[in-house]
Formats: sequence, structure tokens, C-alpha cells
Amino acid sequence: MIKKVGVVGAGTMGAGIAQVTAEAGYEVILIDLEDKFVNRGMENILKNWSKAIKKGTRTSEEVDQIKVRLTGTTNYDNLNDCQLVIEAVVEKMSIKKELFAKLDGICPVETVFASNTSALSITELAAATKRPNQVIGVHFFNPVPAMKLVELVPGAETSAETVTAMKEYCSAIGKEAIVVKESPGFIVNRLLIPYINEAAIIYDQGVASPA
Repeated sequence: MIKKVGVVGAGTMGAGIAQVTAEAGYEVILIDLEDKFVNRGMENILKNWSKAIKKGTRTSEEVDQIKVRLTGTTNYDNLNDCQLVIEAVVEKMSIKKELFAKLDGICPVETVFASNTSALSITELAAATKRPNQVIGVHFFNPVPAMKLVELVPGAETSAETVTAMKEYCSAIGKEAIVVKESPGFIVNRLLIPYINEAAIIYDQGVASPA
């Protein structure tokens, strides 16, 4: 059972994932390479909660309870008792593989590794670990607190148990998860990119002008 979640990468996506995960009752470790990145991510989360209090969608007491579950750090050893670690680092295969290999030596053997990649091969990422059956893609959309859809992307060796665990996690944080076959761009980006390209062509041909 997932009780503690690590989120690696405190940028826009990572901070959003950490926020909704803490709000759902999980203990969360938000981690990045430098304190300035961690602090920025934590500040953005706190700003979102302050806005929620002003709007009346959350009370200050609720936010105080949620804050206790969220910890920001640069120490990767703090991930050593997480049941799930989600990476939201730069979209570069070599960096993600290096991270997963590092996590493999820190986290318990039962820990699931998830990648927020929007296009990279989960099978290739999983090959950097000794637990390819416990590696899966979990593609959130921006802004994470508002967007309900999540693409779950099993790799070639991802187990059914891992998929089920991630479905349960997504449901717990209020997301609608769809399981997507591993392919470039998955579903949403494969639809979005041609749409953007066609808009550029329409503009280039003078069919329409910018709004």
C-alpha cells in the first residue's frame, strides 16, 4: 500500500504533483538538486494554498494539516522509505535513466518508480533499474491541481500489479487515469502536436491571422 510518495523535480509539474498528493493524505517528499529549486517549488505550493483559503475552498486549519505531510529537501536518502517515487525532471532520457539507477540503490525493492515523461520510452527508462516490472509512465497535465486526466503508460515489463497500484493512487488524488500503450507522444500529445502544426500552416498560408 502506498503511504509515502517521493517527487523528484520541484518545478511546475513536480510541485503540482506534490501538492495534490499531499492534499490526498499521503506523506510527500519533494526533492531537487539545489535548495533554491526546492524552496521555489514549496513557495508555489504555499501560494496555491493561500489562494484556496482566500477563495474559501480550503480553511487555514485544513492547509495547516496538509503542510505537515509535505517536506522539501535535497537529500535523496529521504526517499528510502517511499512506496512510490515519481520523477518530474528535465525531459532527457540520459538524465532520467541516471536518476532511476540512483533511486534503485536507495529505495526498497518494492518501491514503484513512475515517470512524468510526455513522450520518452518507459521500457528504455525501466532498463536502467533492477525492477523494470515496477516502472511505469504517469503523465500528468499542467496545471496539475486543475487537470483531471492522467496517462498511465506501462513499459514492456510493467506488471499488472504496478498498473493497479497506480490506478488506485490516481483515483485517490482525484485524477482520471487512462492506460495508454507505449508509443511516441502517447495519446494527448499525438493529438495536440498535429493540431498546433495545422494552426501554424493556416497562419503561414494567410488563411487566418493571430488572435
